[in-house]
Amino acid sequence: MKKTLIAPVLCLALALSLLAGCGGGIGQYNEDAGSADAADTTTAPEDTAAPAADTAVPEPTPDPGLGYAAYAPDTVVAVCAGRDITWREYYYWLNYYAGYIDYMTAMGVPWSGWDGHDYDPDLTNAQLVADSASISMLQLYAMEKMAADAGVSLDEEDRQSIQDSYDQAADSYGDQNGECSQEEADAYAAYLDGQFVDRALYDFITGSQLLADKVFAALYGEEGENMPAEDVLAWADSQGVMACKHILLMTVDQATNQPLDDDAIAGKKAQADELYAQLAAVEDDPAALEALFDELMNANSEDTGLAAYPDGYIFTPGVMVSEFESATQSLEEYGLSQPVQSSYGYHIILRLPVDPEGSCTTSSGAAPLRISAANADFTDRLNQATDGLDVQWQNGMDQPDIPAIFGD
Repeated sequence: MKKTLIAPVLCLALALSLLAGCGGGIGQYNEDAGSADAADTTTAPEDTAAPAADTAVPEPTPDPGLGYAAYAPDTVVAVCAGRDITWREYYYWLNYYAGYIDYMTAMGVPWSGWDGHDYDPDLTNAQLVADSASISMLQLYAMEKMAADAGVSLDEEDRQSIQDSYDQAADSYGDQNGECSQEEADAYAAYLDGQFVDRALYDFITGSQLLADKVFAALYGEEGENMPAEDVLAWADSQGVMACKHILLMTVDQATNQPLDDDAIAGKKAQADELYAQLAAVEDDPAALEALFDELMNANSEDTGLAAYPDGYIFTPGVMVSEFESATQSLEEYGLSQPVQSSYGYHIILRLPVDPEGSCTTSSGAAPLRISAANADFTDRLNQATDGLDVQWQNGMDQPDIPAIFGD
């Protein structure tokens, strides 16, 4: 699977947010980088001067580039599983990622031109935009294949859901009174047209997300409940997921976050040593150890997260402070640590088996471990399905001339 600017499996949701009117950055790249000669992304494609449908690969031009006018909207740029993919569809994704780069540059990410390697040491910025666009676009076709293999398809309820989402987006784009008028529908269609999206592409993207939900449920259950526990644990192990309980004796004032005085810190250390001695006495009996640990933890721990996590923490590497993580990692299951000092205070840690039904904390938040494992497996399947598609690109458009299209 090629590298991309954004994890490919997220692209369906990203596309939907754009179609709902939340992605104002799309279409801005040409406007910001270009001049009066650039393709006007606020005008419907039908009003934009464009070559005939059989136009060859465009000649490179100076900044600002050809933009959407590089091809006629219905020009076939690839054939996937016997179906034509048009320039309108491809340009939507190319422009999304060019717009993403433009946004990131505005946010301070260095920019060294299309031949630079600001996002990936192995790919130029131009290659990364092209790869990201092609993968995101082809995932929708791969999703159809996965749905067929899983025996699921869109039904009348789904098609009504697509229509409802369109009407709601159009109303949100209009007066937001809860009803979609014809005037609002026409205005929203014109807006989408300016984003290089016709109704067929809107339905395709929206329907792909519905198919993804159905495929996920067919494979794992709606909440991942059908994923075997051993598969969940195998994924957790591959990610270095750890589980533990701890007793924390804080050496900082919880109100001011300032260190306690030396005598108070020494008292905390003495208390930690005494608690550890009690636990070490039953260390060879896991059941007795955990029972005593719970008793002492509930009576002594100053961890502010104890109420929310009474059964301990499940976490991935990089989430906890380094001293805590390293100590946990060094323990076997039901292993007990001596007091470990961190910037918070003294920790006594009891490592536990990972519970496949637990919630795992990552750098991006907490989620049920089953859902995380199922999502990872689903992503792998989608990537494999995308890689396995029969795609014939036309005119070398698998690596389009990004500078010619978007300008130097």
